[in-house]
Amino acid sequence: MNMSSFFWNVRGLGNHKTVEMLISLLKLHKHLLVFLAEPMMLYTDAFDVLFKYVNMHLVAMSPIFNEVAKLQCLSVPNLVQNFLVNDQFIFVTCLLHDKCFSFASVYDANTYLARRFLWRDLSFFT
Repeated sequence: MNMSSFFWNVRGLGNHKTVEMLISLLKLHKHLLVFLAEPMMLYTDAFDVLFKYVNMHLVAMSPIFNEVAKLQCLSVPNLVQNFLVNDQFIFVTCLLHDKCFSFASVYDANTYLARRFLWRDLSFFT
């Protein structure tokens, strides 16, 4: 099994076709780690059922703002060892076949000051 990740700015999971496409991609490529930007809806029990269909579960999500999270991270069971989340990124470390992998998913703000904080925070991981 290879380490495989996927990032998609879905711009809303309320659209049935988007959800169908996402599930199809996950089944076809068998990604182990998935980052979704702009899901534009709360993660609910319905999503738990949906993602269990492809053997994934919610690992982390950015803080809730205006009732939704900007970023969500899904994973197959027992892959993600640690994660760090803020309002602009999700950073995860994964262990697969005794090898450690790190991933950062970024959803950047449009202001200079917010970007400065983002790069300051991300610099801790280099």
